[in-house]
Amino acid sequence: LEKLWLGGNHLGSSAVVIVNALKKLKELDLNDNGNCSSDLTPAVVSMVTSNKLIEKLCLRGNNLKTDGVIQLAESLRKRSTLKIINFRSNQITYEAGEALASVISSNNRLEALYLSGNKLGSGAIKIATAIKSISTLKVLGL
Repeated sequence: LEKLWLGGNHLGSSAVVIVNALKKLKELDLNDNGNCSSDLTPAVVSMVTSNKLIEKLCLRGNNLKTDGVIQLAESLRKRSTLKIINFRSNQITYEAGEALASVISSNNRLEALYLSGNKLGSGAIKIATAIKSISTLKVLGL
């Protein structure tokens, strides 16, 4: 299995079981699965850390909040295979924006980044600065 799309199923913490079972995906889309951030974030961190194939990660609308995205940023910084990152509508603030700027700077394959529907504030400036060094980026949603 290379692609798994489970968007809009309101899986809640059940999404964790799925993520833990599938560690060789190229695309993982868990958008709009309810308020499962405290369970989902560690599972996705583990999957991204161990998965050398992952190219697309969509976690839109999962209420990840700033702390969850900062945790994810740590693992994403080490995974330069990602081409698409979608963290739209996750209550992310400027602190997560700063962490994501570091991810952007370390990824030379990133083609699309979706962060709209958050409260990035000055974090958006850090992201914009990091984007200047990425020649592969084609789509940016702020």
